[in-house]
Amino acid sequence: MASKKSEPNNESISEAFHQLLEKGFSEEAVINIITNTLKAAYKRKHGTADNCIVKISEDFKDVSVFQRKIIVDGVYDPNTEIELDEARELNPDSELGLEIDIPINPAEFDRSAVQTGKQTAHQSFTEIQKDSLYAEYKMKIGETIIGYCQRERKGTIYVDLGKVEGVLPQRNQLKTERYEKNDRIKALIVDVKKSSSGLQIILSRTDPDFVRSLLEVEVPELYDKTVEIFKVVREPGYRTKVAVFSKREDIDPVGS
Repeated sequence: MASKKSEPNNESISEAFHQLLEKGFSEEAVINIITNTLKAAYKRKHGTADNCIVKISEDFKDVSVFQRKIIVDGVYDPNTEIELDEARELNPDSELGLEIDIPINPAEFDRSAVQTGKQTAHQSFTEIQKDSLYAEYKMKIGETIIGYCQRERKGTIYVDLGKVEGVLPQRNQLKTERYEKNDRIKALIVDVKKSSSGLQIILSRTDPDFVRSLLEVEVPELYDKTVEIFKVVREPGYRTKVAVFSKREDIDPVGS
């Protein structure tokens, strides 16, 4: 049923929308973050958010919060029910058994409710960011990436990859190499894992596919598949043998 519109602080909410969009989040993700924030604040005050309705205009400039109630003859739960005569003051067409959306001003939420909403928004933002980065780096498994040594702990080297931190376990390191802080490291992405603490990009400099990846970048014939690698055998840090072949008779794969 039609009802009056609430007037929350649309200017600040609109600004939050655009800040999130500028960080690369989709419109759907941003809408979810804002909606969850307002519903969390509502729940803090009313005990449930099952009947909280958040409506957002297509241009993100108008955000309204409503409390949906059932029109009854005798109210038992004032959070979810409303008397017929009260409902008709808001909407003359109200009838028993129908639902009505009553505007709520977010300014009425107390400080603790707003804080809960902010925490929910932060959690949503973090989860969406983690999922986005996970999908991005999952597609990069098998690719070579360049980063910088951040620190070493118990033999594991932590690598700054820009958006995320890479992990180069001791078993994936060359025994002949040593790194200092900010040293440049080129390594192969071999796995991507999500944990409660964040995202882990597992790196390797010993995997045979690391050599394959490096050669595909340096040798044009490998990049365009004129020549293909059949097998790579390594003694990491000492020697590597690469078997190559070509389906074209006019190409010398070894010479290439």
